[in-house]
Amino acid sequence: MIIAIDGPAGAGKSTVSKQLADALGMVRLDTGALYRLVALAALRAGLDPDAPDLDRFVGGLGIEVTPDHFWLNGEDVTAAIRKPAVSAAASQFAAVPAVRSALLGLQQRLGRAKDSVVDGRDIGTVVFPDAEVKIFLTAGAKERARRRLDELQARGIHADFAEVLDEIVTRDRRDTERAAAPLRKADDAIEVDSSGLSIDEVVARCAALVAEKRRRDA
Repeated sequence: MIIAIDGPAGAGKSTVSKQLADALGMVRLDTGALYRLVALAALRAGLDPDAPDLDRFVGGLGIEVTPDHFWLNGEDVTAAIRKPAVSAAASQFAAVPAVRSALLGLQQRLGRAKDSVVDGRDIGTVVFPDAEVKIFLTAGAKERARRRLDELQARGIHADFAEVLDEIVTRDRRDTERAAAPLRKADDAIEVDSSGLSIDEVVARCAALVAEKRRRDA
């Protein structure tokens, strides 16, 4: 089974997907982290989103994924890909069709390897349009900015609320307006607004949707 969870930046996809996967005994695949890996590698190589042959560059990267860690050419970059500069660059590289195309096959192979909860921005529309359960997780921009700020501070990364909010708004615009696989709710996805809800409450709602799907298919 594949559970697709899409939504804008800071909606809680990462935490909800991880806890939902744990609760259901499934594997969680964070596709956004793959774009962060590409962004980190490109920044280190001095490449920008307009660089030629990005598909070839991405194809040459040594990307490895485990449930809790991400590796780039043998280096554990789990913490490095969460830094604000990498986050900002990730959405720019994610808007490049060649990058999305280069990562599509990898995402599909990883997601189909086991029963998976896969989160990102185009999972239910592009990566796994046939996912058994599709959820579109959302929340207001200010609430998402507060969550992201708390997450960064918990990792010891200093950030300003206004800057984080501006990054959220900018990323929303870039993700929804990009030509390649823009962020949108799949026609058959169920929207879950996490505003004012605890993580446990959101996970419970998502788990109920999965249980309902399994009952219908039984």
